[in-house]
Amino acid sequence: MNPAALRREAGIELGLLTRHTWLNGIVGSTLVPRPLRWAAYRAAGAKVATGNIFPGLHLAGPARNLTIGTGTFVNIGCFIELVAPVRIGADCQLGMQVLIATSHHESTVEGRISRRPTPRPVTIGDRVWLGARAVVLPGVTIADDVVVAAGAVVARDCPTPGTYAGVPARPIDAEER
Repeated sequence: MNPAALRREAGIELGLLTRHTWLNGIVGSTLVPRPLRWAAYRAAGAKVATGNIFPGLHLAGPARNLTIGTGTFVNIGCFIELVAPVRIGADCQLGMQVLIATSHHESTVEGRISRRPTPRPVTIGDRVWLGARAVVLPGVTIADDVVVAAGAVVARDCPTPGTYAGVPARPIDAEER
């Protein structure tokens, strides 16, 4: 690698480290009150319309790719990957340690997994409840008024209101609960 490219790469890494330390280490800590945390996420470029973000939120990627609607509650220890845009609607509930991923790795012509991620946006409707440790995979759309059970893995769209559970998550009817 030539010296100019090496300096440029080092600058990118330093910028990522600085953003990671500031946003995920300091802003996301228990020492920062919720109103200040809300203001810091907005200053970083996130479109956040709620102050109900508890400590431990980890954002991986540009904060400008995150939109969170009014009245939404983000519990402790959530992880949101922002390789592609993530839109979380109004009046949602994200349980502890919810994970939302947006990068997919395609297979190459040779049959290997590409190291370069393919961004796939995630859209979560209004009044959605994601239970503790639920996982939402890249490219998924969750309709309004959906409940995702704790520990479920949402690998496909949840197109109709109702409760989804399991790995992969599938609709369950009221008698199964």
